[in-house]
Amino acid sequence: MNLSAFQSKPFRHYLACVSIALHGMWVQRLVVAWLAWDVSSSPAFVGFTAFLSFAPTMITGPFFGVLADRIEIRKAVFGNYIAMLVISVTFILSAYLTGINEFTVGLFATAIGITASANHPFRMAFAARLGTKEQLSSIITITVLNFNISRLVGPAIGGVLLALVGPTETLWVTSIGFLPMIFLVRKIAIRPRDFIARNKQNFFKALTEGFSYTRKDPFILYIFSLTICVTIIGRGLLETLPIIAQGLFKTGPNELGFLTASAGAGAILASFAKAAGKPQQAGVVGTFGVLSSIIVPITIILIGLSRDILITACLVALLGFATTFFATTMQSAAQLQLTDEFRGRVMSLWTMIAMGGGAIGALLLGAISEILGISFTFLFLGGSTTTITIVILMFVRLSKLR
Repeated sequence: MNLSAFQSKPFRHYLACVSIALHGMWVQRLVVAWLAWDVSSSPAFVGFTAFLSFAPTMITGPFFGVLADRIEIRKAVFGNYIAMLVISVTFILSAYLTGINEFTVGLFATAIGITASANHPFRMAFAARLGTKEQLSSIITITVLNFNISRLVGPAIGGVLLALVGPTETLWVTSIGFLPMIFLVRKIAIRPRDFIARNKQNFFKALTEGFSYTRKDPFILYIFSLTICVTIIGRGLLETLPIIAQGLFKTGPNELGFLTASAGAGAILASFAKAAGKPQQAGVVGTFGVLSSIIVPITIILIGLSRDILITACLVALLGFATTFFATTMQSAAQLQLTDEFRGRVMSLWTMIAMGGGAIGALLLGAISEILGISFTFLFLGGSTTTITIVILMFVRLSKLR
């Protein structure tokens, strides 16, 4: 693995601070899912709440991507983390004063989703300028690994905190986790853009350019289509683990923590596996990236068949491994295909489908489970996704994309 990014002092400081903040973001999402079940005991509401926390990425994400390519990125990142802190503290105080119900949980999930939809393009555009152009490949790889570790290890930490101190106290911990980034970002040195930002360009024209760039690049289209297919089911399940812990096995926060920790362990193993392999190459997904796209839906099928929580935990770990390896590969491949001029816009679109896929998947899992049962839903969606993924891979092979 290329570790030249660590030669940059600004990047080292950034990585330490953003790791804390990202873990806090994913802990928050788990707390929201837990509260959704706690106030409703409904798989459909858990799925709907997860949908609310991801759906804004599909709507507002591309607009924030345009901003990432136009405005002073340090101010954008600073304002974003301030907003996250204010939203979290506001929800905690309202929980103490008025209690928690379905409306407040849904409102908090939506607010988290909106701020996260800005965080993704801002963070990616910001990190790419914390070193030299020669260090860019290393920076991209390390930040992608860091993000995908946090998205699974964070909920594992959240599961433990939920069991030990409860939901509102857990949210206090996540709020404190935003402070290092807030203090760091205003003073950190960044590399100048490799283009002149066109601040006077029509906003919607700039947005259209991002869509046009994506549509005209066959490799980017390949990455996008495979990403939305796999993340719908893979991320959808990992964002609705309370459905398994409480709906399938009738267990509590300790077992939920066990399942989320299993997913986190799989994510860490995937990160080591990715780091130990060959560096990501531009224009190539690779054999293991393709293989992980197949493992994800097949694992969902096996989870649907499992009746033992230990076996299920092992399968969730495998899902965490495959999902992390897949997402890391796809995001790295897309980033290496781009220049600074389009990075914010195109990567906001990738985030839109990656997070949006998880939102749609959570909604489907919750709604169908409510009607047809949890196990059947996993079998049906896992089987359907496996078929669609194979069709995409066969088409790409015939088209001679890699």
